[in-house]
Amino acid sequence: MSICFKAASHVGLRRKKNEDRYLAKVQADGSLLLAVADGMGGSAGGEKAATEAIATYSHRSDKEIITPQILNTTLLAAHDAIVEYGKLHKILKGMGTTLTAALVRDAMVYWAHIGDSRLYMLKSGKLAQLTTDHRFLESLTKDGFITLEQANRHPFKNVLDQCLGCPEIDPEIGNAKIKRGDVLMLCTDGLHDDISSTDIERILKMELSLENKVGKLMSAALEAGGKDNITIVLAEN
Repeated sequence: MSICFKAASHVGLRRKKNEDRYLAKVQADGSLLLAVADGMGGSAGGEKAATEAIATYSHRSDKEIITPQILNTTLLAAHDAIVEYGKLHKILKGMGTTLTAALVRDAMVYWAHIGDSRLYMLKSGKLAQLTTDHRFLESLTKDGFITLEQANRHPFKNVLDQCLGCPEIDPEIGNAKIKRGDVLMLCTDGLHDDISSTDIERILKMELSLENKVGKLMSAALEAGGKDNITIVLAEN
């Protein structure tokens, strides 16, 4: 299976530094390893946590091929590394990061996920969000205590209840079939919080190169205010 991919990251228009990190790498067996991380925490904590999460995957894949099982255990290893680093450097205590990692292999996509970065798939012209947002309000919306509209206006809408570095984690793992013409997108909330799923789908369906699609998505997020760091990774079979 031959897959093309493109990625980009932007600090946005309101932040002083970019605490997003990403990885897009073809492994020795031809499988594709993708990941995005969105760091959080005072001082340089968020930047360090996101860097550590992505580096854990990158270094592991330098030593051995990442399989679906290793994809999952590497997320746990990244969590442990971030927790330990925070203990050793008190100024960075409480640092954390989202992480969405995906492996495309043998006509399947596998993912390991925590936080509110996202993995989407465009299949047969329809966009689907494959991951769940680990936000405090997500369960309230899911259980019907508040509406989606109320959640989108809530002052705590971006508060996470899970991340790498959080006291307790229960990562999401999953898989789905992928066929020729399907498009995968990993992104941080700097994109999906400001751009509707309808607009994302519209751009991904355009007859453009992946590079131009990434550019269109980035421009749309910046035109919407660029309130956060923005990272986009696209892959097309």
